[in-house]
Parts: sequence; C-alpha cells; structure tokens
Amino acid sequence: MSAVKSVPPHQTIVKKSWGEAAKAYLDPRVIIMLFLGFSAGIPILLIFSSLSLWLREAGIDRNVVTMFSWAALGYSFKFIWAPLIDALPVPFLTKWLGRRRSWMVVSQLLIVLAIILMAKVNPVSEDVLVYMAGAAVLLGFSSATQDIVIDAYRIELAPPSMQSILSSIYVSGYRIGMIVAGAGALYLADYFGSNETFYSYEAWRNTYYIMAGVMTLGVLTTFASYEPTAETVQTQKQKSNLKIFLVYSGLLLVPGVLFGVIYLINILINTVFDSTVALIPLMLMPAIKFYFLALVACAPLLLFYFIINQPKIINKAPLVAETREDYVRLVALFVFSVIAFIAAYIVMGQVLPEFEGAFVSFFVETLHLLVSLGAAMAAGYVLVQVGLVKKEVAMATWIEPILDFFRRYGKKALLLLLLIGLYRISDIVAGVISNVFYQDMGFSKTDIANAVKLVGVIMAIAGGFLGGLLAQRFRIMQAMMIGAILACATNLLFVLLTYNPGSLPFMYLAVIFDNLAAGLASAVFIAFLSALTSIRFTAVQYAIFSSLMTLIPKVMGGYSGAIVDNMGYPFFFIFTFAIGIPILALIYFVDKHIVIGDNDDIYGDGDGDGDGNNDDSNDGNGGNGIGDKLSKTNPNLTDTKEPPRASE
Repeated sequence: MSAVKSVPPHQTIVKKSWGEAAKAYLDPRVIIMLFLGFSAGIPILLIFSSLSLWLREAGIDRNVVTMFSWAALGYSFKFIWAPLIDALPVPFLTKWLGRRRSWMVVSQLLIVLAIILMAKVNPVSEDVLVYMAGAAVLLGFSSATQDIVIDAYRIELAPPSMQSILSSIYVSGYRIGMIVAGAGALYLADYFGSNETFYSYEAWRNTYYIMAGVMTLGVLTTFASYEPTAETVQTQKQKSNLKIFLVYSGLLLVPGVLFGVIYLINILINTVFDSTVALIPLMLMPAIKFYFLALVACAPLLLFYFIINQPKIINKAPLVAETREDYVRLVALFVFSVIAFIAAYIVMGQVLPEFEGAFVSFFVETLHLLVSLGAAMAAGYVLVQVGLVKKEVAMATWIEPILDFFRRYGKKALLLLLLIGLYRISDIVAGVISNVFYQDMGFSKTDIANAVKLVGVIMAIAGGFLGGLLAQRFRIMQAMMIGAILACATNLLFVLLTYNPGSLPFMYLAVIFDNLAAGLASAVFIAFLSALTSIRFTAVQYAIFSSLMTLIPKVMGGYSGAIVDNMGYPFFFIFTFAIGIPILALIYFVDKHIVIGDNDDIYGDGDGDGDGNNDDSNDGNGGNGIGDKLSKTNPNLTDTKEPPRASE
C-alpha cells in the first residue's frame, strides 16, 4: 500500500443520518472522555487566573504575579518528554493498570500533590514565593503530562470514526473543568471570606484543598475505565466497574445539566431584563446542594472499590525501555536535554537584539525558540553518541515516531504540518486581545463576564457538540473546511462591533458566533490530528501535533497589541480574517491529495518504506515480520481478526 495516494475524484462516501450521528454520543466511552476532559481542565486555571487573583489579593507585585504564568510552559513543550510516556513503564503500576492508565494515575496524583503544596503556602511574604513557584511548576508539568496520556488514551480507545465524538466531548469536559477551576474557585474564595479589600489566606487554602478533592473524579474515572491495548482476563470485573461508574455519572450529570440549564436561563433573564426572578425556589437550594455534596462524598468510597476490584490484564503494547538501565538512561538524557534548552534560551535572550516592530519581533522570537530547541536536540545527539543511551533505544524513542509520520505521508507530510501549524491561527490570534478589546469598546467587567465567561463558554461547548456531529455526518476534511470558514468569517463581526461600541446586542452577537465557531473548529481539528496519529506512537505524535497547532498562533498573538496600536481594531480583525483564507486552500489540497488515517503502514501491510511492496524485512518493525498482523483496529499486537478493544 502506498504511503500517500490521491483521493478518487468521485469517491463514494457513506453518509450517516443526523440521528445516527447523534446516537454515537450514547457510547460509554463518551462518558469516560467527558470526565477525563474535566480532569484535564481543572489544573490550567489554578496556575493562571485563579492563582493570579490569589497573589494579587495577597499584595504581590503585578510583575511577579505574571511571572507565575511561566509555570505552564510545559503545555507548549510537552512533546519533548512525550516519547518517555510511550517508552517507559511505571514500576508496578504498568503491570497492574496498563500502559496508559498507569501514567494517568501518576500524573493525576502529582496534580493533587501540587495543588495541596500550593495551598500550604501563604504568599504574603516574598520569601516563601519560591515554594509556591516550585509547586506551580510541578502542577504545570504534571497537568501537561496528564494531557499527553489522555490524548494517547483517547486515540487508542476508539477507531478513527469515533474520534470526532470523543474529541468534542473531551473539549466540553475540559471547558467545564476550567469553569470549575476558574469561576468556581473565585466563588469559593469569596464565600470563605477573601476579597479585594480583605485578604484571607485560609479562604484560598480551603479553596485549593477543594480543587484537589475535585481531582478525585479524574482518578475515579481512570480506575473505572479500562486499558484499550491490553487483554482483560477478568472481564466481569471490568464490566462491573464500568456499569457502576456509568450509574454514578448519570446521577451526577443528569440533575447537574438540568440545574445548570435552568440556572443559566435565570441569569440571562435577570441580566437582560434587570430583574431578580428566581426560577429555582430558594427553599430547594439547600436540598440541591446536599444532593451534589453527597454524590461528591461518595467518590472516595467508589474509588476504593474500583481499586480493589481491578481486573487482571495482560499488556500487549511493546515498551522501548525493557530494562532498568535503559529506563534510568532515558530519563537522564531527557534531563540533560532540558537543561541545554533552558541554558540556550537564556543565552539567546541576552544576545538577540530587541525590535519595536511587531512582525520583526515575532520572527526574532520564533528564531529564539528554534535555536533553543536545536541546542536541546544537539545535546541529546552528543549524549547518545558518547553512549549515555543506546542508539537503537534513542532511535525508537525520539526519532522513529517522526520518521513514521514522514514514512507514511512522504513529502506531503510538510503540507500536513503546515496545515496543523496554521489551522487555528485566525481565531487564536484574535482571541488573545479579545478581553482588552471589550474594555476598549466601553463594556464593564460585569458585561464581559456575563457575555464571555458564561454565554461564550456555553456556546463553545455547543460548538464542540456540533463539530462532533458534523464530523460524524460528513468526511473529516469537509468538517475541517466548515470550521475554517466559520473561524475566520466570525472575526468580521468584531469589525461591526468597532462601529457600534458599547452595544450589548452587537457584543453578544459577536461572542455567540465566535465561540460557536471556535468550539466547532477545535473539535473537528482534534479529530483530524487523531486520525493522523499512528497507533504505535500515539503519545509522541499527538503531543507534537498539539504543540505545533498553537505555537505559531500564540507567538503571533503576542504581538496583536502592537498591531492594534499601529493600525487600529478594524484593520486588526480584517487582518485575522485574511490570514484564515489561505487555510482554505491548504485544506482543499490536503483533501485532494492525501488519505487521512488509512495509511498506517507500520500496522497495515508492513510496507514501512512507502514503496508499495510488502517487504518482510522492511515492515517498520525492525524486520520482525509482524507488520502484516497489525492495524489501527488491532493494536494489541496479536494475530487475530477479532477487534481487540474491550468496548467493541
């Protein structure tokens, strides 16, 4: 099978009805990914907005507060240690829980530990800020690691046809987690007695303790789910755990959604009509709170049951580091490479000149990052050459996942990388300055909070669901085209707002459609990246793709303020619309010339060299002859025609 082939011009596509597409949301795997997405969304705002407000209330200078955002740099560079997730087992846990769930549990427990450590520090004195910073870095690293593992787990959990649904529900869970860690944390801190005029360390400490407790839902989900690339020996235990988890999820989600929808409608009515109507009688609120608190209190008991009721499994996925010596050497190589990256970044920051122009500064900063990455790669190469790590182990860990991608897609892999790096550029660049834009248009903080943090988030979640449905109903590239058109076109609504400053109807119009488009584009794009990922290198390849998809837009977005200062808001939003137009051409060429997700030769016919010949000596598995037994629907490395996934 050729690694890259043209799509037939009149290819017959079997379309699903809207009912069939929506029915996919009833799959149990959807509930698993919803809660794992929720777990992934909790930590990020505990480093950013919630922590920033805590430090400001404690009297810490603004320049020190903003430095804490660097603790989340792990999200941008997670591809550096993602290969270790694929290569290394976790002592004891991998044999017990499996390749993915073992790393998931480790990262989740580290997140809980980091949040507790942050809660134990009272940042009123700058002398203890170093401990807070250390805990924040641990939180950023462990939460980025959790993202790596959950993405790999999602891709291995279901075939490509289900990835759009799992992607959309994961994004929805992620946004709900961000609401809990953002607005929820601020509400709790205020409830416990800390505000702008009166700082209370105990209030923030208790808030972060509660956030650590909320992470129990993520750990609970991990133990209740199953390992997709392992053979389950005691299937009855697995079915029992999953059934109990689904019942618990229903008791939590169904009343929660009903309460949330009514509460949202209540807020909108009171905001629009300036009233104090209560759609939910106040006398029922204590009972509602008790119900949800009781369910949350049951989580540790369920967790204990799932721990003792874990089924025995037989791991099938191969690991690169099979000996303790390989394990230690790989970790050492990673640590030294990170040190080289940090050193190069600091040195280059002192050497490179500063420029005032936004575009020139953008390219200089890009060069800054590339040189630092090059230094890390050079350090790793030298260490391998001197024998710190065996060459074959280093190749299998870091190089083979990259070669696999180019082996499958050939020269046209560059076209895919260009699409990955630029697909979200229109809405991400515009979104960087959005809150400042609303303030400049004369809207109050309350107006912004109601529109962006409430209605906007709800519409983004709705957009995610719609994106999942579109990707189920149509081909993934057709859904990508729709998402790209909406993402850039909705930026023109902000141009209308510049001519109607202070107008709430125009503001809500822009916020609603912009967030709907962003949610839709995000869901279909994640499904697209999942389809590109080889089942053998899920953690590494997806981490590279997800880092690349935000790197260029975020760096360019950092200069959005300079563009506005020089050219004004109307030009800026027209510019963000214009840079989205070439993306449509990229999508067209990719759709026309590249088959997405159907050429995983490492697992298909063993044709690792892309020449169309089934060479036993070149099957992408070192000539071991197993390439023709493997496929994306058979990742268990077993010679069987039965689907290996426990849920299928």
